[in-house]
Amino acid sequence: MLSVFLSRIRWIRGWLILPLIFGLAPLQAASAAGSGQVRIISTNDIHAYMRSVYYRYMDQLRPWGMQSSEGDYLEKARFEGKVGGIAHVATVIDRLRSEVSGKALVLDSGDTWHGTGLSLFDQGESVVKVMNAIGYDAMVPGNWEYFFSREQFMKLVEQADFPVVAYNLTDKEWDEPVLEPYVIKQVGDLKIAVIGMTYPWTGLASVATTGAAKWWNFGIREAEAEELIEQIKSSDDPDLIVFISHAGYGMDRQFAQRVDGIDVMVSGHTHTAVFDPVVHNGTLVYEGGAHGEYVASLDLEIKDGEIAGYDYRLVKVQQNNIPADPEIDALVEEAYRTHADILYEVVGQAEGLFYRQDYWQSTLGNLITDSLRRIEGVDISFFPAWRFGVSLMPGEITAEDVYNMVPTDGRIFTYSMPGREIRDLLENIVDAIVNPDPYARVGGDMIRFSGLKIVTDPANDRGQRILSITTADDEPLSPDKYYSVASVHTRFQDNPMFGATDIVDTGKVFVEELIRHIRASSPVTPGLDGRMVARVAPRTLN
Repeated sequence: MLSVFLSRIRWIRGWLILPLIFGLAPLQAASAAGSGQVRIISTNDIHAYMRSVYYRYMDQLRPWGMQSSEGDYLEKARFEGKVGGIAHVATVIDRLRSEVSGKALVLDSGDTWHGTGLSLFDQGESVVKVMNAIGYDAMVPGNWEYFFSREQFMKLVEQADFPVVAYNLTDKEWDEPVLEPYVIKQVGDLKIAVIGMTYPWTGLASVATTGAAKWWNFGIREAEAEELIEQIKSSDDPDLIVFISHAGYGMDRQFAQRVDGIDVMVSGHTHTAVFDPVVHNGTLVYEGGAHGEYVASLDLEIKDGEIAGYDYRLVKVQQNNIPADPEIDALVEEAYRTHADILYEVVGQAEGLFYRQDYWQSTLGNLITDSLRRIEGVDISFFPAWRFGVSLMPGEITAEDVYNMVPTDGRIFTYSMPGREIRDLLENIVDAIVNPDPYARVGGDMIRFSGLKIVTDPANDRGQRILSITTADDEPLSPDKYYSVASVHTRFQDNPMFGATDIVDTGKVFVEELIRHIRASSPVTPGLDGRMVARVAPRTLN
């Protein structure tokens, strides 16, 4: 029977009962070498949202089926209040860590330094400063960390008081490691190896058009992972091997099935709130949502170098129930003061709820792409499938809200593309969403667009999933006609296979143009228009 430490604990709202939870029996002393207990506390995909936010997922057409969050979200938000906020996350981490007295490991699975207007202005430094104060033990970079320049990325790594690890990140010249591939942490009586796996497809993503990613190689590198695991076992003889991964929940599940020797896989990237870990090939795999809505906690009992049992929960971080850590809150306010004049300016009014997280289309995605199409007066606009971004409630729109929609200085490009190549492009993107092989889901989310209406059948074979494409005028997309296009942070206009011509870098910074457009168009009203329709839900994938 497991110790009291592993007795099932379920989160109940309110901090009134937390002293009872955290007052339960502490971790017992290890009974033998290679035996003991550890609590792994983890965050992922905070995206530099240091303040609490309204955050939701609408109905999600995921590769593994439909995830529904139906209901009156505005009423739910009134009850629930805001979630996340790094000072509130810090309170949860501190209480979870203090309960087990020296036997906790605090990890982050990436996409933490970048994603808001503040991170654009201060280049991620305030987030690293806060993570140092919280006392993280290790982190793996997510794909968004590479939006910074190579120099700034390495500066942040140097500023971090914790190791930033990734075994599958190498330089292009010599294919040598950019970061340490792993770190050994002594936690109580246990020696734990923490290996980092950064997003394998970063070199193919929109981030690769700028920043540090263009200098480095990525990839899944299964054989190298297996060699590294064997090397670590031989040289360090750890009691536990933990991967912190930013490959995404689906890819991590497959990776765990194919690579032996991993005990725990702490996933990131797909923003999946996993309420019960899965086990593949002896590996516990889970992910803790996004934007600081949850802190994941995994209690492990180790006997003779083997996992003998576990207890797991997601702790929901509700601002109404969890007080802010005063020290961390002061650091957050200090970071905001420098840029308050820009961020707090009111630039418009929202007439309804704008959200970004819906799978095929969303009201924020439509606002961004419709605005881009109108700004440039083109037939079609494309914007990357960024899944991060929080809900914008009815009321005032500040400059910070817009910078949080587009936290980059990306410029607008215009060009022409023939209809047949646009169709091929969209077929490739849909395949990357619903492909049965998780390793083939590059990006894993639908590109945002305006000026087209698409009907798909995700259950069809590759190349036949798009049933029809019509233009904004309800005319069928003509294979031979060239259409004018505007996009930001896309790469396909530079790929000869898609036949783009007359490519122009307008020099316009899109987020600045978007602020001007919202000012001129305010009030703005959210809307869904059926621009992306799936005839049937995709097959359920393992």
